[in-house]
Amino acid sequence: MKNNIPFLSVFVFSAILFFSSCNGYKELPYLANIDESTKQELLTTVEAHEPVIKPNDILSIIVNSTIVGSVSDFNLPMTPSGTSFAKQTTITTASPTSGSIQNYLVDKGGYINFPVLGELKIGGMTRKEAQDYITSLIYPKYIAEKPIVNIRFLNFKVSVLGEVLHPGTYESDNGQMTILDALAAAGDMTIYGRRDNVMLVRIKDDGGIDIKRINLQDKSSILNQDVFYLQQNDKLYVETNKAKGNNSRFGTFESVSLSAISIIISIVSVVAIIIRN
Repeated sequence: MKNNIPFLSVFVFSAILFFSSCNGYKELPYLANIDESTKQELLTTVEAHEPVIKPNDILSIIVNSTIVGSVSDFNLPMTPSGTSFAKQTTITTASPTSGSIQNYLVDKGGYINFPVLGELKIGGMTRKEAQDYITSLIYPKYIAEKPIVNIRFLNFKVSVLGEVLHPGTYESDNGQMTILDALAAAGDMTIYGRRDNVMLVRIKDDGGIDIKRINLQDKSSILNQDVFYLQQNDKLYVETNKAKGNNSRFGTFESVSLSAISIIISIVSVVAIIIRN
């Protein structure tokens, strides 16, 4: 029996490593139980979604019509390059022409100052609702044909922090981003990121902070439109898992020493078996 002790030590050590690796793999996949979802659950989650206009959003609003010159008064003018408009409530963006096109900044009350129409409260509306609202104010009161109003978000962005490959702030050109899109933009989680407890920090309309906890391995946690589709200025924080947290308690020297000791013990055990046989 004594001759088998070294062999049993190696066996137990190998078994621990094997089962640890198996358990570690189970912690990596997203949406582990997605196969249990019904078709209706999936359709409800991915149905058409539009972000809501919020304070501090920067919008591009362009009004067009087939009647030449009929809607020119409803579009902001071009701003010559180098001109300062610090006191205006609009923000300018670069234009390929000789100047810049002014865009609208939504104030804290959800209002913008629109040409001819004056102050309009569009905060809380979706892009389509705001487009229809502006169209109804222009037609038929000012022009004889329904105009085409196009609104675009210019500062839709989310931040991804923590255990991801490329932490940072990422923008969306179409004003829409899912939580999976955000993680993909950040290079996905590292193997040390906790899939079961991602923190979502969201600024509410009243200025308060709403914190949600998301389990990316559980369909019931992520298949929720309020979570699946991110909002402007959302922050995602991926926590470090226990494996990396425990490793951080040891310095480089200690980690290397423990690894070396483990290897030496394994080698000595194998040699002892060979000699005794």
